[in-house]
Amino acid sequence: MNVKKNILIIIPHLSRGGAERSAAKLSELIDAEFKVYIVTFFDQKLFTQPYSHKGELHSLHQKASNSKVHKIINTIQRITFLRKFKKKYQIDTSISYLFNADTANILSKRQDKTIVSIRTHLSTNKYALARKKQMKKLYPKADKIIAQNKRAQKDLIENFNVLSKKTMVIPNFYDITEIDQDAQMPVPEWNNTEQYIKLIQVGRMNHPKGQWHLLRILKHTLTDVPNARLVIIGSGELRDYLKDYAIQLGLNVQDLTDTDDKIPDFEQYHVILNGFSANPFKYLCAADIFLFTSLYEGFPNALAEAMICACTVMSTDCETGPRELIAPNIHHIENYPLRTDYGVLFPNFNGEKIPPKTPILPEEQLWVNTIKAYAEDKTIFGNMGEQAKERMREYDKNEVRQMWINILEEEKNG
Repeated sequence: MNVKKNILIIIPHLSRGGAERSAAKLSELIDAEFKVYIVTFFDQKLFTQPYSHKGELHSLHQKASNSKVHKIINTIQRITFLRKFKKKYQIDTSISYLFNADTANILSKRQDKTIVSIRTHLSTNKYALARKKQMKKLYPKADKIIAQNKRAQKDLIENFNVLSKKTMVIPNFYDITEIDQDAQMPVPEWNNTEQYIKLIQVGRMNHPKGQWHLLRILKHTLTDVPNARLVIIGSGELRDYLKDYAIQLGLNVQDLTDTDDKIPDFEQYHVILNGFSANPFKYLCAADIFLFTSLYEGFPNALAEAMICACTVMSTDCETGPRELIAPNIHHIENYPLRTDYGVLFPNFNGEKIPPKTPILPEEQLWVNTIKAYAEDKTIFGNMGEQAKERMREYDKNEVRQMWINILEEEKNG
């Protein structure tokens, strides 16, 4: 009889963000092969709409605080708790997501193998750069560091003192069959809206998503494409900022975030803030173009899911992820926009918030021109969406599950 290996997943909480979602999805992915435990730091009551997960969940029920002293106390409590937890449950391998969890995981190491999952390109992440000295000391102590793509892996090796043999690339994974089913659900709230060109973005409203550029692109698109409309699925700390920004641009905003009624008024409003949706895929399937204005990424879930839904995608060529998905075999780009079989890439933005009345940037104008071309001829992208969907087959959960099983079994024998 084979005894299942004990796997511990460490994450601050299970709501809201991409790392949290990936941790929850990993618990579901490996639950059949291993005994899975999850440890969260913060009381889940502080966060709404937790991601579904599997395994045995434990929490320290800590309170969030901006106090440096309180943060130090929290860190000490986490390390102490995890040391005892790993011993009690005979943990074989511990996998952590996000820097605070990585710190507690590595510093609580006992007989377990420590794996750190990096969700971003650290050298272009402001949060990571502020902690670069700490990371350069901490991360080399992990047994293995998982990057989501080769550029992020290279960055770890060249800039964070991590040995090449300690790194591995495992991309995000998706249940393509399930997404297909959700994408085919009807969108009755969009009935009789065929006359509008529906631009969409799914994602948290925060600085890395660069959504002020999204609003500026729409504003200048409306000059020649008055029937263009922008729908944002998601919420976040920049919601009020973006609403005010849109208003200063002269855009009419309908905010449905806190309402049960998600019926947009495309006639009166240019921008629809839809709020959270348990099924964003049906909107992606019904939209015309997915716009992705991120300043940096780790692995862009929303972009990948739009491609799985066969939605035509346009994206910045930010670090990292979009190029790996849209132009996987192209290493150097001289001219933008770059159109491939899978989508369109545009130059990255510099990351600065700019006043609404600032004249249109050359980078933004490229987006406007491309959307305008689509409005004039909706056949110009051919079957790009279907080809993108086929491209994403290699990210199906069954392919990636085996990669995780291999590394976890390797750790067991290593």
